[in-house]
Amino acid sequence: MLIALCLLISACYSPRYVHSPVASNVPLLTKKGDSKLAGYYSFNPGEKNNLTTAGKLNTGTGLDIEAAYAITNHWALQAAYTLRKERNYADFNVNRNDSSLLTYKRNSAEFGLGYFTCFDKRRASFFQVFAGAAVGSCSFSDIYFTGNSPARYYNLDVTRWYIQPAILIKYGEVFASSFSSRVSFVYFKNVQSDYSEAEMVRYQLKDIEKGAKIFWEPAFTNTFGLKKLPGVKMEIQMGLAFLMSDRFVDYRTVNIAAGLVLDIPAFFNRQQPDKN
Repeated sequence: MLIALCLLISACYSPRYVHSPVASNVPLLTKKGDSKLAGYYSFNPGEKNNLTTAGKLNTGTGLDIEAAYAITNHWALQAAYTLRKERNYADFNVNRNDSSLLTYKRNSAEFGLGYFTCFDKRRASFFQVFAGAAVGSCSFSDIYFTGNSPARYYNLDVTRWYIQPAILIKYGEVFASSFSSRVSFVYFKNVQSDYSEAEMVRYQLKDIEKGAKIFWEPAFTNTFGLKKLPGVKMEIQMGLAFLMSDRFVDYRTVNIAAGLVLDIPAFFNRQQPDKN
């Protein structure tokens, strides 16, 4: 029992998050010419305590820009760009085995092709499936919380292939909800770091370039509109991430996004109010 406890204590470390879920692009497309242009503020829920004592810091914020366009009554294109800045720190207050402050920068651009169709004659429920790829990078600096050591670094390129089926339901013209179920195949390449071999093993970073890491990333999205302002909607989404691969890596599990969605044709073709 004592040996196991010692091993557990020595294994404590601040997680090095190599993957963070992005906002899922789930456009409400019903016919040819429908479009989506959206901007979201995204964040990862976390804890903030006094960093001068044992505590936790685990935050992430960023921007997601998404677009989609229906090129026919059943086929559409989508694209997205993501920026993230994150921090995490975990002082386990046992033997200060790892009291590092991690600061991250992430970016990615994705492109996809999708199919959509309606379930009913009222055109109130829809099914869609998109598939595509994303390229980007992840980098973080590692500074001991005492500030007595120089910053360490870890950089890598990230490629994602994804497939994303979704079900969408419209409730009149001003509200819609959806459930999407994205599966992402994530590849990490071109690692550059000044971590030692032992640190790579300890921080779950050893052999990270071998094979794909598979994540299931479901998301729940609600869209709100105004009858007097067609083409403009507010949207909020909660996304989750679950690692499905056998080989473990540290990753963030929640992303919450909120922002504005613009359907450009609907916005500019809206009827002018009658002055009479």
